[in-house]
Amino acid sequence: MRERRVVFLDLADVESRHNVVHAVCEAEKHPNNPVLPLGDHHEWDSLQARPWEGRTVLYDEEERLFKSWYAGTDVSVERWWNTGYAISEDGVHWEKPKLGLHEYRGRSDNNICLRGWGPVVKDLEEDDPARRYKMIVKGPPLERKIRAGYSADGIHWTEGAQIDLPEWDGGAPDIVALIKDEQETDPSRRWKMIWQGVLPNNKGGPERVRVKYLAFGPDMEHLTASADNPVLHPNDGMEQENHYLMLAAYAGQYVMPYEYGWYVPNGTGRFGMYCADIRLATSRDGEHFSRVQPHQPLIRRGPRGDWDSASLVIADKLVEHNDRMYLYYCGNGEDWTSWPGGNIPDDSHWRNTGAIRMSQMGLATLPKDRFTCLESVDRETPGYAVTRPLSAEERGDRLSLNVSDGQPLRSWVEVEVLPVDGDEPLAGFSRDDCRPVCRDGLREPVTWRERRWDELGTDAVRLRIHFCGAVRLHALNFGG
Repeated sequence: MRERRVVFLDLADVESRHNVVHAVCEAEKHPNNPVLPLGDHHEWDSLQARPWEGRTVLYDEEERLFKSWYAGTDVSVERWWNTGYAISEDGVHWEKPKLGLHEYRGRSDNNICLRGWGPVVKDLEEDDPARRYKMIVKGPPLERKIRAGYSADGIHWTEGAQIDLPEWDGGAPDIVALIKDEQETDPSRRWKMIWQGVLPNNKGGPERVRVKYLAFGPDMEHLTASADNPVLHPNDGMEQENHYLMLAAYAGQYVMPYEYGWYVPNGTGRFGMYCADIRLATSRDGEHFSRVQPHQPLIRRGPRGDWDSASLVIADKLVEHNDRMYLYYCGNGEDWTSWPGGNIPDDSHWRNTGAIRMSQMGLATLPKDRFTCLESVDRETPGYAVTRPLSAEERGDRLSLNVSDGQPLRSWVEVEVLPVDGDEPLAGFSRDDCRPVCRDGLREPVTWRERRWDELGTDAVRLRIHFCGAVRLHALNFGG
């Protein structure tokens, strides 16, 4: 069997636990942030270069390049955006190729690839080379129409059919995320799209707040809204707003890092200063999502004075490369005081200027499978967790752990094997027989002194995993 992972994005694989909690792991911001440079003062992206309206960063396995389609604008007071194209070999140092496709101030020596904007997918199964890259496009030249976009190279785009769901009522909502779901077994639901609408608010702040809706279909031109919409509504959470989000099929489940917004009542703006960081929701079916420890940020906003000290906006794609997860985001400083528009006081000198402020792209990363973890309640007191039963087919003939913060004689896990019924470990598979796993690693093998994992036979078993110290368990890996 191929490697199979049980990633603890939720607690569905945990039967019971004692002194063990489920936690979100905070992503590490890159020291080179912001990673995508602004343009020079005379260039089209001199004020903003960010994954916001232009939503996508991905890693192209065929070309071994990171690629970004980002929104940019200049230092004028006009509200407009174009989509720029940038490439990188390492995801940190970015190049903006001169494409020569669109003029800015009479010159075309820039990296603008599209006047509109939206999320991008590279479809490796597409038979038509001219449609290898796909985008759901909003913006000029058709301001009030959503349409399909196609490209052979992600640079030269042609526009296709209009996309118009009945739920849009003829409008043109913000398109938040677009994926081709390789996990989905139903071909009529392979493409998934998230859009944004507004509904009444049940807490302080604006009367109506942004909510997220899901649609799915056999392709991006034939989408049907979920009957269980909305999939994310701030009324159901702690946040006052949830603006943009990421959607990714992951390890047989789904992750949805989302913009968690609130208003700080500091007298700035009608409702206060808008602030946001990135928090995590997950799903087993890609349609029904639950927030994971919503009091714990996945990506924290920066300290006061930093470029991302006020609000963060997450890009729409998760990038996986070399056993690491790249989360690209837009960062805004505290000059974003009166955003969004409804928060601007009537007497503000910004109200009628259309002014927008500096906004850039940052990167935060996590090792593979480490969105979340199981850990002891205080990372000191010992505890344990018991898994649900694992069949012989599920568990294969090897067991390894994705663990972090291990330390010999200080922080480690030990694994014992239990029958489906009863709490006595199988002979030779007790905690005392297990060699402690105390080293950080994505695939740290579990061994016992006298017995081997492949000797378990055909009966289903459970695992009782003991936690000592600050060690974190992120996933179980099974192989054959």
